[in-house]
Amino acid sequence: MTLITKIAISSDNHLDINKVDTEAVLKFQSSWLNQNKVDYYLYGGDLFNDFQKTEQYFSHLQSLVSNTKIYYIIGNHDMLNNVSFSQVENPHHSLYIHNRFVDIPNSDWRIIGNNGWYDYSFSCYHNDPAQVRQWKNVFWLDGSIEQPLSDQERMNLVLTQVKHQLLLAKQANKQVLFLTHFAPRHELLSARPKEVDTPRKERFYQMINAMMGSDQLRSILENSGIVKEVFYGHLHGIHPPLTRAGVAYYHQAVGVNNRRINEWQKNNFFEQWVATARVIDLDT
Repeated sequence: MTLITKIAISSDNHLDINKVDTEAVLKFQSSWLNQNKVDYYLYGGDLFNDFQKTEQYFSHLQSLVSNTKIYYIIGNHDMLNNVSFSQVENPHHSLYIHNRFVDIPNSDWRIIGNNGWYDYSFSCYHNDPAQVRQWKNVFWLDGSIEQPLSDQERMNLVLTQVKHQLLLAKQANKQVLFLTHFAPRHELLSARPKEVDTPRKERFYQMINAMMGSDQLRSILENSGIVKEVFYGHLHGIHPPLTRAGVAYYHQAVGVNNRRINEWQKNNFFEQWVATARVIDLDT
């Protein structure tokens, strides 16, 4: 008999930036997960600008749901405070699955998580990394993240990790659901805004794109033959599902709503979370 495993995925909730009450969100999300009989809730990064708060949140959420297993990776915002590079790369929290995998029982499905990173390949400045690094350290919040490697070296570490995880999955005859934060394919980015109409705006546009992800990850995922579903965040906004080389890419970011910017399509956080959460049923 075929069983159905229900998986819900969300990312980029930005609870602190969105100034929503954490206890209210915990109550709402746990109630929704329980009522909808979700088997797995996967989170794709950027919950707080503080790793410890993110870790504490998911521990609390897990305690409130009886039949849902929760796993998460982190994004660049979670790396901003109260975490070292070593802690990011060597998970000690059982729910944090960066560079780890979880097998769905009695099935051939494996969930693999990796935070991901970027290598400037989405930008026309990809051949001038020194110029991008200089811009990043002045204008981009990631400049404050502890990192003993260059961005290209960090992306190479990600690629090595993912190759190893996919090799293990192939040896175990698994098909893979892959969870990451940064965009794994250039084609997933938003269309070029019409407001980019001056050299200065073009420079900012290209520099921001440099920090969005890497096409190198796309190549590994699509050439694996076993990755079927990929879930990513980071970009915010609406990004329809895309299928390439047998791999389906899904984006499920809640996004930000504050005095400077409104990326929401709904009236409040709770409606936006439900509207953007991706729910899939796996035959297991």
